[in-house]
Order: sequence, then structure tokens, then C-alpha cells
Amino acid sequence: MTWDLVVFDYAEVLSRTQPPPARRALEEAAGVDPDRFWAAFDRHRPAYNISTDAAGYWELVAADLDADWDHAHRQRLWSLDIGYCLNPHEPTVRLARRLHGRVPLAVLSDAPADLARALDGSPGMAAFDTLFFSCDLKVTKPDRAAYEAVLRVTGARPEHTLFIDDKERNTEGAARVGLRTHHYTSAERLEKFLADEGLL
Repeated sequence: MTWDLVVFDYAEVLSRTQPPPARRALEEAAGVDPDRFWAAFDRHRPAYNISTDAAGYWELVAADLDADWDHAHRQRLWSLDIGYCLNPHEPTVRLARRLHGRVPLAVLSDAPADLARALDGSPGMAAFDTLFFSCDLKVTKPDRAAYEAVLRVTGARPEHTLFIDDKERNTEGAARVGLRTHHYTSAERLEKFLADEGLL
């Protein structure tokens, strides 16, 4: 098998799953019922990942919760949120580094602009040839337009492109466009899969 491209998701693949202490820190900073907080946090995330800026996102979350957060408080919530998103999952980042030079590499992530710009040129992304973010594409996975944009820009053939993501709905969306996929559950399983496919 000749591979044209390997595409990694970012969150919970190249970055670490948000640990319980990180979630608690956000909950404590929010100062509201945790279930209500996470519901509001998630409700406005798709728009944040495409077009809403950080100030607008936290304003929407605050409005949902009837929370009287001033700008400094919202800055604290934002810094906790984005800071945790920047924590690498070292084993997977190292796997990507091992692939570097063997096959072109890309990232396809549903990420807001502030996270995307922090990742541009970051050390953990150095192995990747191209970074694709929902805030730039104006579409999130599993919309087929996201995968088609990657193929169009890179010139990769779908049947010779591997897509790696921790969410099955996203790997299923990629498969509908004709990409080969791997549902990520651990770096160990991914390493074995890549070796079996002759990529390592």
C-alpha cells in the first residue's frame, strides 16, 4: 500500500484527555452547578470552533448560566480552557515524529481560532506538513466538506489517505468520503496499526 497522507485529529489524540483536576479547576472557577456549566460549555462549542471569538463564546456561556462574570473572570476561564487544550499527549506526538519523512502528515482539528493560532508553529506540530482547523475551513467534522478540503489542498487520494480520530462519528464521516480510518483509543494500538500498515 502506498500512502499519500496521514491525517491526525488533535484533541484527545495529539493532546491529552482533560484530567479530572483540570475539569474541577474550570468548575470551581465557574462557580456554578457543574452539570449546567458543562452543558452550556458544550452547547456553544461548535460555533466557537467555526466563527465565534473567545470573548463572544464566554459571553454566551455566561448568559446561559445567568452568571455575573466580569472580563477578568472570563479571562481566567479562557486561560484554563485553552491551557489544558495545549497539553500534548507525548506518546502520540512521538509517533507522529517517527512518521515524519516517511509520509506527508496533516492535522484536521475542530479548533477555535485562538487555539489554532497557538498551535501554528508550536513544537508539537513540527512533524506536520499542513494544519487544518475548523475555524479556517468554516466547517467541522464529520461534515464531508472538512475531509474534502484536506484532500483538495494536499492532492491526496482518499483511498491512499489515513485518518485518525478518537470519535467514531468522525472516522465514519471520513470513511464516507473514501478515506481509510483508524479509531484512536491508545497510542499503543495506533503504533501497532501503523506498523501493520507498513508505515513504521
